[in-house]
Amino acid sequence: MPTTSRLGVVPASSASDASATPTPPPPAGSRTSPSFSRLPRTAQVLLIWACASALTALLARLGAQDTPATYWGPAAPSWSTHVTFWDSGWYQRILEEGYPTQLPLDESGNVAQSTWAFMPLLPVLAGLLTWTGMSFTASATVVSLASSATAAVLTDRWLAPRVGARTSLWAVVLAWSGPCALVLQIPYAESLALALATGALLAVSRRRFLLAAPLVALAAIARPVGLPLAVGFGLWWLWETASDRGWRWVPARVGAVSAEVVRDTDVPTPLAAQERLQLAVLTAWSLACALAWPALAWATTGRMDAYTATETAWRGSHLAPFQPWFTRAGWWVGDHLGWALLMAVLALTALALGSRALRALGPEAWTWCLGYVLYLLAFFDPTTSLFRLLLPLTPLAWALASACTKRGRLALACACLAGQALWISWVWDYSSISILWVP
Repeated sequence: MPTTSRLGVVPASSASDASATPTPPPPAGSRTSPSFSRLPRTAQVLLIWACASALTALLARLGAQDTPATYWGPAAPSWSTHVTFWDSGWYQRILEEGYPTQLPLDESGNVAQSTWAFMPLLPVLAGLLTWTGMSFTASATVVSLASSATAAVLTDRWLAPRVGARTSLWAVVLAWSGPCALVLQIPYAESLALALATGALLAVSRRRFLLAAPLVALAAIARPVGLPLAVGFGLWWLWETASDRGWRWVPARVGAVSAEVVRDTDVPTPLAAQERLQLAVLTAWSLACALAWPALAWATTGRMDAYTATETAWRGSHLAPFQPWFTRAGWWVGDHLGWALLMAVLALTALALGSRALRALGPEAWTWCLGYVLYLLAFFDPTTSLFRLLLPLTPLAWALASACTKRGRLALACACLAGQALWISWVWDYSSISILWVP
């Protein structure tokens, strides 16, 4: 008979030999320094996070020297001005002005941009820190940095058992060196929502559904992640229920595939009936949390579509699920090539979401990525903000790290740094670099 552990079902032959089987030595060239290895695990993660974040900050300061005068400040802006570009100022307006009781309208009578498009948790937390005498910019940056560090630690605790300790550290490098990593350390709510959503996913991976509930509620008022969490939990519940009933079309459970983890002996334990019920309740709770903010906007302004109308003010059109992906494809490469770009993106997305490396991270990681991608496809307008909106898909970094050799991980890390340089100079710095492309 197999034996069952908290992490999964282990075949009896493997379980009986577990104590006698030595841990495989690390691959050649992958050994860490003795001093680093002696550090507590949390300290190791935080040290890597700090190095990656410091490098990102350095790249941002170097890029700022080439930034021309913009709407937000003069040329070569200071740090305090540079980090308030784009949406950062909206969070300060929430703290200073709150939310309007009447939606502003443009000259055509359409709903104009306003603070209703931004959730209140970041400005509330930053506002508490301003009581110490810190500026809003500094306070919001502290919240973002603390949240970013917390997200790194929590994601490592969540996924390291599935990929191995060294592989997980590489994943931290990749996730916090990505092209849009700067957003995780400035007055944006991305890192705060990431920490809370990751905490909720860590809790459900340990079957602590009640603990996940308040984290979901907080995440839903940090960024609009309540709906993708609900979709992810719902997909997990559906998969568990279908698996329990023996439906053949259901994807099988996948064991860990990293060289640091014994292959196929860490298959996640199926949820019991009581746990499936708790997951269903958490799904309904997440959906309610996702709808709470639009309901509050409706109650405050008297307009039922106050939140969605404000969100779509940036795109200049009404909310039409899935449609923007067809129209924006032509915006990227032209109307006649747009379909080819869209098909390629969808195919690449399907390959990533169906990969064994991602499924091996566990059902909660897999269904979270599925739910979040479905959310983006249904409601997001794929402008250049798409790259920033991909930040919550951090499990993909763990999947990539587990599927690559050391050389592959180094290559990915270099690609991430190159992506940062391009994103900072071309996007964040408001096109400080202009290149006339030639074939």
